[in-house]
Amino acid sequence: MKKIFSILFIATMFGMVMASCGDDKDEPEIPKTQNLVSVHVDETDAYFVFDIDMNKDKSTIYMNNIQFAPGAPKMTLRVNVPVSLSQDGKAYIMAGTALVADMYMPSAGWVPMSDERYQLNNLSCSVNPSAKQYSLSFDAHGGHFDESGKLE
Repeated sequence: MKKIFSILFIATMFGMVMASCGDDKDEPEIPKTQNLVSVHVDETDAYFVFDIDMNKDKSTIYMNNIQFAPGAPKMTLRVNVPVSLSQDGKAYIMAGTALVADMYMPSAGWVPMSDERYQLNNLSCSVNPSAKQYSLSFDAHGGHFDESGKLE
């Protein structure tokens, strides 16, 4: 009888330990690859595309119709940025400095803007797919760019 009680006790304890380990199915896992698009900014018609590949630890941010100053021409840029997950695993985090962006020119396609004056510095970006929000900031062209908003 004592042996059966011991076996039942051990089996119960084992079951409790296994149940406490769980498989975290309550929290959806953030996908390894995503292509997320921001809602258009009304004033400028700017929008962003975040092409993320966690399998390669890289992302490409496409910045469409952005202006660095009122009245400046609109441009489309793309920049490759390392990507990681936030500590809570719910957002993609992209950061870098001295990043060379490519500018889209209809006659030539994507052209690297390698001149130091056009590098993107102090780039910081967070994209949270479940909250459908993003924030993006960086320094370039002698100014600071800061944008945040919703994802489609």
